[in-house]
Amino acid sequence: MDTILLVNDSVTLTKVLSAHFKKAGYNVVAVTGVMDAYEAFIRSDVDLILTDYVLKDKDGLDVIRTFRSKKTQKALPIVVFTAMQDAETAARCKAAGASAVLSKSAGTLDLVAAIEKLIEEYKATQPGSSLDQDMGRCIVKATCDVFRTMMNLRLVAGEVAVEKAQIRKAEVIGSIGVAGFLTGSISLFLPKSLAKRAVLAMLMMDPNDPLADGEMVDAIGELTNMVGGNIKTELFQKAPLFDISVPSVYIGDDLQRRTVSDDLCFHVPFTIGGEAFSVEFLMVTKKKGGTGVQASLVDGMQKA
Repeated sequence: MDTILLVNDSVTLTKVLSAHFKKAGYNVVAVTGVMDAYEAFIRSDVDLILTDYVLKDKDGLDVIRTFRSKKTQKALPIVVFTAMQDAETAARCKAAGASAVLSKSAGTLDLVAAIEKLIEEYKATQPGSSLDQDMGRCIVKATCDVFRTMMNLRLVAGEVAVEKAQIRKAEVIGSIGVAGFLTGSISLFLPKSLAKRAVLAMLMMDPNDPLADGEMVDAIGELTNMVGGNIKTELFQKAPLFDISVPSVYIGDDLQRRTVSDDLCFHVPFTIGGEAFSVEFLMVTKKKGGTGVQASLVDGMQKA
């Protein structure tokens, strides 16, 4: 069943549109603002976004720009549903990246027909799902879910990079081993200020409370364990790919993580209120005896 992400802060209109879309055979995820739309997109497989032009917090242009800023979402259909029928509004929406601008006066039948066509065109151009696509999606979703549910912190994810492993520097590193069909590690790289903020939120402590290094180590270890466990759970919906070990945590002023050159890395940057950190899934690929999945991913990356 195809999913429509509906961004609208009118309770009445949301109920009306949701009823029409569900009757037409669509699943509907309804939210009221831009950040809620981004979170809902991470948690759901969305096939089209329908946004009102006027919202209480921002506007439809902000919804469009939020998603069009991601390379992986350039083709996602975004429809602006608006009572404003002037050419200037339509032009601004199109310039921001809207797939279509539809008038509320046209009615829901025309809206559903337009949505059906856009979703069909979108799905026809999408490649089949692969492990590397699933991995990036799972890292983003797992990390955002942990920070939202355990710390009430909303993350903004950057682009997923698939690359050979890099030297990474951080003041706090949490890492957990991965073994099984995939082998390697899952690591978090954080500045101390952000690590402390996350730990205090997770422990429900006051922002001004002192935090010992021992408390930091224990909490970041648990955070690493939760992120790794969530990634495992997300991927295990398709196949049992790995188990995770006990996490390790390192705190210092200028830590560096080095690894061998043939390792494959999925790296995702995140930001919270201007501060940045990253999550990495490192897969060790042996020249002989490595898993077929890892070898094929590395070969594909080198040919790209």
